[in-house]
Amino acid sequence: MIPTEEDKRTAFRIDDSLPVIIRKVEDLEKVPVLESSQEDLEELSRLAPEETGINPHLWKMLVLLNKKMDWVLENLPVDLLQVKAQPINLSATGMRLPVNKKYNLEEAVRIKIILPTLPVNEIVLEAKVVRVTPLENGWYELALEFQELEDEVREELIQYSLKQQRKILLSQREQRGKNEPTPDQGS
Repeated sequence: MIPTEEDKRTAFRIDDSLPVIIRKVEDLEKVPVLESSQEDLEELSRLAPEETGINPHLWKMLVLLNKKMDWVLENLPVDLLQVKAQPINLSATGMRLPVNKKYNLEEAVRIKIILPTLPVNEIVLEAKVVRVTPLENGWYELALEFQELEDEVREELIQYSLKQQRKILLSQREQRGKNEPTPDQGS
């Protein structure tokens, strides 16, 4: 579901620090077509006993699948739990974050975010780059608009944002209470 102008006006934003991975969609979809070599087939044939009776065409497909899986595992980003949290500005319709890679306007990206909820929730979102602002030292600030967000994911983002906003307000209230003079201190 694409956010309407009304959604954009009513969605509030929070500043937070979360583990985020962002990738260009086109980069993720460039899985090479891998041709198996005779050496690969021979090597893997030694691993599989002849008595299994596996069809040679099926075996070739399994070898290709194995090579593709190796490529995917080598090119996947590290586990999100190992990604350092970074400052973001988040709403149910989009987010803003610093990145050290140049993106173009209207470019499609895929984002993975871990929300520190119980249980921990990993969310994968499709987004479009709507603004790129150069920062210092080759960094950029990206403004992203979520695309085709499922209602349950949008609700999860809203609930998380509300919870974080409550924490911020409680913390501010407590801080103000600590800074106010008590009757013993006088004015």
